[in-house]
Amino acid sequence: MIAATLSVLITVVVIATMLALADFWLRASSAYASLKRQSDLVKAGFVPQVEAQIIRLRPVAPRTSPSATRPFATRLPRREMTSSRLHGAA
Repeated sequence: MIAATLSVLITVVVIATMLALADFWLRASSAYASLKRQSDLVKAGFVPQVEAQIIRLRPVAPRTSPSATRPFATRLPRREMTSSRLHGAA
């Protein structure tokens, strides 16, 4: 009974391994064909287009100070108030 269980288990593992290897081989051959096609296009003078998800449309601004990225965040210099303005004299 143990021998039959082990032989079934080994058979299932072998079948799963063969299916996984066949899947990997199909994916690898597809990827190789794609790379070969891109290589041929580059040799012919064409530049492959990068997918839009990879392209960053706006470069990241360096984080030097808050005023570099937000000009409204700068504070204006304080003005000294004279006594004539405090009393309403013109």
